[in-house]
Parts: sequence; C-alpha cells; structure tokens
Amino acid sequence: MPTRRAIAVAIIAVGCLIVAYLAGVYSYAKNLGPVEWLRTIKRELTFKPEVRPGLPTFDAFNRLTGFPGKQEVRCPLQTGRTMVLLLIGQSNAANNAGQRYASAHGDGVVNYYGGKCFVAASPLLGATGHAGESWTLLGNKLVASGRADRVVLVSAAIGGSWIRRWKEGSDLNGMLQSVLDDLRPRYRISHVLWQQGEADSEGGMGRDDYAEAFNSLVGSMRRKGVDAPVFPSVSTKCGMNPDWRADNPVALAQKSLPDKARGIFPGVDTDAILGPVDRYDDCHFSATGQEKFADAWAGVLAKTR
Repeated sequence: MPTRRAIAVAIIAVGCLIVAYLAGVYSYAKNLGPVEWLRTIKRELTFKPEVRPGLPTFDAFNRLTGFPGKQEVRCPLQTGRTMVLLLIGQSNAANNAGQRYASAHGDGVVNYYGGKCFVAASPLLGATGHAGESWTLLGNKLVASGRADRVVLVSAAIGGSWIRRWKEGSDLNGMLQSVLDDLRPRYRISHVLWQQGEADSEGGMGRDDYAEAFNSLVGSMRRKGVDAPVFPSVSTKCGMNPDWRADNPVALAQKSLPDKARGIFPGVDTDAILGPVDRYDDCHFSATGQEKFADAWAGVLAKTR
C-alpha cells in the first residue's frame, strides 16, 4: 500500500507535468521562448522539394524567390527622382490581395530581389504568397503623377507575422538584415513602409509592448545605415471579430509611433479607409481596397521630400 510520502510525490509529479503541458501549449500558441527558435531551426532543416521549371519557388521563410513569367531587366541607376521603397509587414503587405497588377511604365517600376531587377508584376519576389499585391499599383500611381521617374520595390513582408519576430535579434529581423546587406551596394532606401498589426491585435498584444517592438525594429535599421523616413500604418482589422474596436491597444500604439525627430511619420490607416467590400475575405484587400490603399499611400508619400 502506498505511503503518504509516495502519494505526495506522485501528486507533485502529476502537477508538474500539468504545469509543463499548459506552459508548452501557451508558448506554442504565442510563439514564445524556445518555440520560436525551434521553428526557425525546423525551417532551416525542412526538406526542400526538387525545384521544377514553371513552378513558384520559395525560401526558408516562405518568401517567393521565383515565379513563372518574370521579366528580368537591367537595374536602373538611382537618381534624385528614384523612389526605393522597402515594403515590410505581414500579409496585407505581401502577395495576398485579390487583384494582380503589372507595371504600366515598363522598367519604370521594378521589383528588386537578390541582386536582380524585374519588371514589377504581381506577385512580387521577396514576400510570402503568390496572389495579388498593391505595391505595383502604388508604383504606377507615383510615376503617373510625376512624383517619381522610377520606383524600385523591395518587398520583404511575411504573412501572419507578429511584430516581436521583427525585433532586433529575432528571426525576421535577421532576414531583414540580409535584405539590407544585399541592397546596400546598389540602392539607398528612400522610404520604409510598415503594414502590419492584425496578428498582434488578434493576439491581444499591449500598447507598450507593440511600441517597444517597433522601436527595436527601427533602431536595428538605423544601425544598419537606413536613414529613410519610416511610415507605420494603422492596421488591426481582420476577420469578422465582434469584439474589434478602433481604439484597440495595437491601433493606439500605431497612432502613437510617429516622431518627426526620429524620422517616423504616419502611414495609412487601413482600419479607417477600408469598408467590408474592400476586403474579399473580411481581412485581405480586394481590388477596390487596393485602389484605396494605393491612393492613400501615394498621398502620404506626396507629402515627403
């Protein structure tokens, strides 16, 4: 018959197992602690299927590295009339929109990736997804309006990404540092467009935590020599969430980020400008949403020199 001591030890052991299990479930859901590191290692070790001609190709972060029909062109020289846009964030900054676009100005709007330039066309190389996107449309508008002679799109957005993964020392910040290293010999970034927030809003991130992570991201770019103005969007609405509010903590954080002294300026408030018909799945942009989005960004960039 078990002694009281043995029963107590058994109860403690079971309790420890339950606590460990619950901690593991929470860490997995929130991508905390070693979970994020293990996921990064898994990405690096995951079996890569044989690349076959005519099919899209992706890297370890699921960024698009090749797509059928891409037209390579000579990379344009950067002048005072060239806009080089670094496009980062999550799915609404990546290739997850409803409508595809192509440059209406030939090599006047190009997609830079991996040391090469391609006539800009959805989907853009360098971001996740393989559907439509809004940045090529924005480039068309910037050239057509005379705001720029040429636009270079540098896309590095990751669908579903939390902002903590973009903090200095995290996996997506490391990816971004590699993008900046690759870009530096040829181009100087003129504008950084940050379109992100839905994942953190849904996950319940606090206002101060979001601001701290964003400032870490900006600091890491500044230390890498990026002195371009940074434009954080207000973007937290995704899905049919009856509890969503315009003054949620992430949106309030995003609205507090602009700081002229640090080169941070207001971006586009997609929560405010897009209605239900502007999102084909209640989250990602439809063609009407993309038009509004591109027009709004063109207006923001028209105010900067």
